Amino acid sequence: MPSDPLFGLNSGPHGGAGKNPNAPDSPPQHSPFHILPKVGGPFWLLTFLDVISLLLAFFIMLFAMSNPRTADWEELSATLADRLAPNVETVKPAPPTALTIDEDKTVPGLNLDYLVSLLRGHLDSDPLLARTVLHRFPDRLILSMPSDLLFALNSAALNDQARRALFELGGLLGNLSNRTDVYGHTDPAPIRSGPYRSNWELSLARAQSVATALLESGYDKPMIVQGFADTRFVFLARDILSPRREALARRVDIVLYPSQAAILP
Repeated sequence: MPSDPLFGLNSGPHGGAGKNPNAPDSPPQHSPFHILPKVGGPFWLLTFLDVISLLLAFFIMLFAMSNPRTADWEELSATLADRLAPNVETVKPAPPTALTIDEDKTVPGLNLDYLVSLLRGHLDSDPLLARTVLHRFPDRLILSMPSDLLFALNSAALNDQARRALFELGGLLGNLSNRTDVYGHTDPAPIRSGPYRSNWELSLARAQSVATALLESGYDKPMIVQGFADTRFVFLARDILSPRREALARRVDIVLYPSQAAILP
């Protein structure tokens, strides 16, 4: 039987292929063509997946370039949390509160140099207050009154002459707008008798007595009253002889500041 050079088949007697009609539809054994197996699913699904991937990349790029509002996002998150977990209480943090302290706004009072000349004239006119020492510092004016002129030994009760002199001084200070404080001081010697157990108590009691005398004269502005005991003794000049230095340590200071006194509500 003649053979077909292309398909390698034997030709029948009429030139047709000698093929068994019951044989399966498969390529000839020696065919140069190879039939691929069929793949399941439609071909348009691949194109659809490509489009979805491109859209997803596009939206990711838009989100990366956007500037979301944080407050709205947090509110949306809290709302979703309430919806998804209604039994869990969602606590929204309160906005931070600015802790600000108002600055101490002071109003200037009378010029301290003017007060030096004014007070010096008043002190020199009084026999008791003439021994008061004026100290002018850049930020304050101090009237140092020796305690020996105002009180008895280890006592905080003003004598009659001191009470009268402070009454007149309080009338003058009451007409000034400057802040005024009263500080008491003692020498380092410990207290051995009297109603006060320490120099702290004595210095404070004496400052309170002077402040009370000023208030009784009509002085109506707030003042700070303090007792320093002998803590300021080291600031006295060391070249002063001991008896004189200890006498200067026992004093009551009336301190005037360049700012006005605070106004009580």
